[in-house]
Amino acid sequence: MKKQKTSAILLKNTITLNNKKYDYFLKDNKDGTIFFECEDAKISQDFLAEDIAGVIIDLPKLILAEKEYSKKASEVIQFRVSPADRSKIEKKALKEGFDSVSSYLRENLLSI
Repeated sequence: MKKQKTSAILLKNTITLNNKKYDYFLKDNKDGTIFFECEDAKISQDFLAEDIAGVIIDLPKLILAEKEYSKKASEVIQFRVSPADRSKIEKKALKEGFDSVSSYLRENLLSI
């Protein structure tokens, strides 16, 4: 008899803000953590199960803050680097706890 692979439960829900619906997803990882994703709030990560209620309570503020930030951050700056330099920059960004090279560069360049 072939053993069936059980997949984690995926729950889709919505939150309504200013008459607009925003989707978010929860997936039980079966290890005490829950994967939470809300594209509109730019969240896609694992949380402890006991922290999910707080995330959902804060979700309206997070979505609105992300929308406000997106309005303000509409300009793009581009520059070229070598593959070796790109790798160094990415490693430094991760080492310093940034989730993106953009946020790492923005933080460092604006603090000069």
